[in-house]
Amino acid sequence: MIIVILLLFVVLTFLAWIYIKPITLRVLAGSLALLGMALSVLAITLNFTNQLGMKEVTTVKEQKIYTAGDTKSPANMLIAKEVGDDSNNYVMVYRNHADDKKAKVHNKPDSKHITEAIKKTGTYHTKQTDHATVKTTTTRLRFKNDFYKMMFGISEQQNKLVKQRTVVTVPSKTWVVLTPEQAKQLGAKQKQMSPKMQQMQQAQMKQAVTQKMTAYMQAHPDATAAQQKAQTKAISSEMATTAVKQQLSELK
Repeated sequence: MIIVILLLFVVLTFLAWIYIKPITLRVLAGSLALLGMALSVLAITLNFTNQLGMKEVTTVKEQKIYTAGDTKSPANMLIAKEVGDDSNNYVMVYRNHADDKKAKVHNKPDSKHITEAIKKTGTYHTKQTDHATVKTTTTRLRFKNDFYKMMFGISEQQNKLVKQRTVVTVPSKTWVVLTPEQAKQLGAKQKQMSPKMQQMQQAQMKQAVTQKMTAYMQAHPDATAAQQKAQTKAISSEMATTAVKQQLSELK
């Protein structure tokens, strides 16, 4: 609508200065038409530069995430690569759903849409919690009301991204965060292990889990089958994660 109003004032300005004969009326009408045209241009400019008629609307979405590594491994992995130096902005790899066949890359800057890319940031935290989650806070522009929507509907400001912040939180005991380079080195190191060595590690892990579960059952003799299963999974995950962290500390 604002474009139609602008064009209307352009036409009125032309007609006023060209066709109105009385000088006083010509100046008055022409000046008012010019003023209307100037205000229309100003409104369009302010809509683009100062978001005239717009408001910021923030939405928050949170969901569980799953390991970027082998789903059969009790140790969960988040792969994170910092963008630039000391930016606290990371490209991260993880699964969105437990049954995803492959992990997906998240928060990777889109070079084809650099304007939006610089508005998106992502980071991660480790804490004592039971589940890994991703929380995405998105702020977009919306028209304040139907009047502004009618006036500036063609400006493409509606739903324009203002900023987006992604925060991944992973359990400190059952998840390990590593870089793509570390993930590659770790995979190569594990492939170099002989089948006999792998069997020995698995046997040691199983024995350690059994010992911890024995202690758990002594402390919780009334634990249900579901509770025992969950505890076994938690212990296995913690021990496997500790082992992976130890291997990472040994990498050069």
